[in-house]
Amino acid sequence: MDFRKVFLMIVLLLAAVLLASPGFPQDKAEKVISFSGLIQTAAKDSTFIVVNEVKVVTSGATIVNDSGNILGMGELKPKLYVTVEAVKRPDGFLARKVTVISSSKIPKEMKKVF
Repeated sequence: MDFRKVFLMIVLLLAAVLLASPGFPQDKAEKVISFSGLIQTAAKDSTFIVVNEVKVVTSGATIVNDSGNILGMGELKPKLYVTVEAVKRPDGFLARKVTVISSSKIPKEMKKVF
């Protein structure tokens, strides 16, 4: 075999291996973001709330108080202080968990807003 044929075979073999390998899987895990603030608006149908001027979709989220007791969606009302764990979406945030903080645990600077 001459040098050109060997070189061409090696290049073709290398190209076939590179194209056939599945590669590295992309990181599809969603990053959970956590933030706190006062509920400014709560939809009447309990589908979303607005916290810190950010729309947070609450469909499918777990709503709890700071003691760990599960609450209903209807208990999310304006002027409640909450901590939200959510995933960023194009239309806002999708809540995974919303924790209602009791008045004794609200930061001092937030108490002045009430």
